[in-house]
Formats: sequence, structure tokens, C-alpha cells
Amino acid sequence: MRQSIFKIIADLRFAITILLIIASASIIGTVIEQDQSIETYKLNYPLTNRVFGFLSWDIILKFGFDHVYTTWWFITFIILFGISLLTCTFLQQLPSLKIAKRCQFFRLTNQFRLLNISTKLQNLSLTKLLFRIKESQYSIFQQKD
Repeated sequence: MRQSIFKIIADLRFAITILLIIASASIIGTVIEQDQSIETYKLNYPLTNRVFGFLSWDIILKFGFDHVYTTWWFITFIILFGISLLTCTFLQQLPSLKIAKRCQFFRLTNQFRLLNISTKLQNLSLTKLLFRIKESQYSIFQQKD
């Protein structure tokens, strides 16, 4: 149970979803004037003529859109986003980094000659050589010249 919660929180898609929620709330906080008097909201967002067909002063005050950046739910999303990124780093990124450090990439021909399995091949095309190496279950990383 505990591990499944950590896996959900550590999922990058979860962090992106939280980030989109934070961005949406920030847009609302940018469009609606912050920390104004109730009379300002009653004047600009009346009950009779709702903005976008649903937005009026009572909804703004009910959900805290008059002070978005200091509401409990906005701060909760910020903290949850931070926790998600930290758990993603510790549970997914650091183990991947440890595995990646074990890989060795040879760039010079002299490095290949130092291997115990090095041998000189003659009359073998590159495609046949790559096929043989892959048959032996080695990983090959190629880079275009």
C-alpha cells in the first residue's frame, strides 16, 4: 500500500498533472484582481451578469479566487508538486543514474585492443559484424559521423 502511494507520487505524469493545476490556478489568479474589497468583486463580477456564464463574486469568494496564491489548496498543490519531484528523483532518477554510470563507452581504437576479447577481423562487413555482436546479446550504441 505504502509503496503504491510512493509510485503514484513519484510518477512524472502525476507531477505534470499537478503542475498543470498550479498553472491553471495561476492563470485564474492573474486574470482576477487579487486582494480587493468585496465591493470591487460585486461591481466587476455581478450575480446577474456572470462572466463566462458562471463566474460571479460569490464563487470568487467561495473558492478563494480573490487571494489564490495564499489559499490552502494552492499551497497544498505547490507542496505536493515538490514532494512529487523529490520522490521521482530519489526513486527513479538516482537508480537510473547508478546504472548509467556502469556503462563504458569506448571512443578510441586503443581502448578496444586492451580488452581480453579483442581480436582483429578481416573480410567482414560492418552490418555482418553488428549482427554477430547483437546475436551475442551485447548492446551497441552507434553515432553518425
